[in-house]
Amino acid sequence: MVKKILIIFLLLVTAFYVISQENVKIILAGIAIFLIGMHFMEDGFKLFSGGTLEKILENFTQNKYKSLLTGFITTSIVQSSSLISVIVISFLSVEILSLTQGMAIVFGANLGSTTTAWIVSALGLKIKISLYAMPMIIFGVIFRFSKKNNYIGLGNVLLGLGFIFLGISYMKEGFDTLKDAIDLAKYSLPGLTGILIYVLIGIIATVVIQSSSATMAIIITALAGSNILYIDALALAIGANVGTTVTAILGSLTSNQNGKRLAFGHFVFNITTGLIALFLIYTLRDIVDFISPLFGIAEDNYSMKLALFHTIFNLLGIIVLLPFITYIVKLSKRFINDDKYKKASKPKYLSKENIKIPYNAMVSIQKEVINLYENAQKAILHAISIHTSELKTREDLDKLTSQPLNKIDTNLDDIYQNNLKLLYSEIIEFALISQQHMNKEQNEYVSQLKIASSIIVKILKDTRDIQKNLNFYLNSKNEVIKQEYLNIKQELATFIFEVNQLKDNDLDELETSTIIQVNKDKLSTLDTENNKRIDELIRSEQITSKMATSLINDTTTTFNICKNLLRIANILLVKDEKIRKLGEHDEV
Repeated sequence: MVKKILIIFLLLVTAFYVISQENVKIILAGIAIFLIGMHFMEDGFKLFSGGTLEKILENFTQNKYKSLLTGFITTSIVQSSSLISVIVISFLSVEILSLTQGMAIVFGANLGSTTTAWIVSALGLKIKISLYAMPMIIFGVIFRFSKKNNYIGLGNVLLGLGFIFLGISYMKEGFDTLKDAIDLAKYSLPGLTGILIYVLIGIIATVVIQSSSATMAIIITALAGSNILYIDALALAIGANVGTTVTAILGSLTSNQNGKRLAFGHFVFNITTGLIALFLIYTLRDIVDFISPLFGIAEDNYSMKLALFHTIFNLLGIIVLLPFITYIVKLSKRFINDDKYKKASKPKYLSKENIKIPYNAMVSIQKEVINLYENAQKAILHAISIHTSELKTREDLDKLTSQPLNKIDTNLDDIYQNNLKLLYSEIIEFALISQQHMNKEQNEYVSQLKIASSIIVKILKDTRDIQKNLNFYLNSKNEVIKQEYLNIKQELATFIFEVNQLKDNDLDELETSTIIQVNKDKLSTLDTENNKRIDELIRSEQITSKMATSLINDTTTTFNICKNLLRIANILLVKDEKIRKLGEHDEV
């Protein structure tokens, strides 16, 4: 209720100034156009890069120093630290990047975001930038009529740049006219009080606008129009940097715990950097004055000096905090350890940030289906009275028929209904949404993953069907039927073991396919031998007709389970290179 009242109040205040104050209307229009430009730029680079950004972040982040540099370069190019953060969170969710690498990228992205201040101060205030905006907007609209994602992306990038340039032009014009009407600089408060107030204003402005880049553009244009003092502009820049932490925290609330940990690292970096800059504001101002001539910055060019100040204090934050990044990661894991992610029913890899990125979406779904299989496999083994720790080597398989039966109380219906059913539903829902952003080949692969998920659920239900007879006949006094059910138990354990071997060993695609085919042949042979043996047992009356019926049904079910285990292996154990190749072609 309070939020709604506040929004209505802000809208009324905005409407009043838009109607009554021409210069304020121009400034607000400039801010709105600038934000639209940032939005188009972000969406454009997602489409235009064709997965290039993702490949760069994946391939050039082997250590924290490369991650830092990659974060700086990519953010400088795309002019959106939030886009880089989204990609990093999506990579963390599928474990392509470590949390340390992710935080290093975010540190670099903070430095990369300072290039906005350089662009605005170097171009937007020295030339009539609106002249370049119109052609960009025209060609941006033309490219958006294309049916190819790359051209649509290029159109969005051009539209974004055009609107950003146009927004800067409007803001500059608005502040120029505002200066003539009201001299805001005369309201500046001296000393620490004034600095703290302007830091707070910078924080609030960034939280409201949800873009530190837009806030910096406003500060620079206001400074260029002499609407604010230089020292107050420095304080506003510090506030804008701190304000982005609130935006990051709000954005992480719906993310997984790695997303929240990344936001925590972002918070630590920006708060620490902001405090350092606040305590050293006068010292940093003097350093900027000293080194400005080295960059060809004139003594009275305060806009360029502000951009330099913004860069220096972010760089200082990196120098101070990068050596402690491992400790920040540990601290984030200590504070953010959501127990709900430990439950089998909760997805580990499905993150909404991945839905629109085909490669990440495919990896997310593949890993989550493997997670579903591992949870189901554990339940299946327990259902046939085998602990996972008892199935590590081939020697363990040989011991299964000789070990005494220690029944494990396992209710497969309960496990499915309370845990795996929800996880299965999450996978299907995520897959269906992500497929809307995929091409034909990618859709086919994800469809196969959905099939694998349904097969896993079927295996679980089939195991439930034989569990009762298995537990009953393994305690039978009839040694013949007891041995037959020991064979069923060993057959199930053997094929689960074979799939695990394929999953755990680093084999190429040909080796994997060969081993799966060998196991298929082995299964067919086993099925033929089992049928012959059961026929002989029935003819020789070593088992009763009731036993025979149960054994025939359970042997057939076991054959189907093992066959489906190999089908799952064939779908799930696709090598990363093949998925990456599918991810390279993202035209829908």
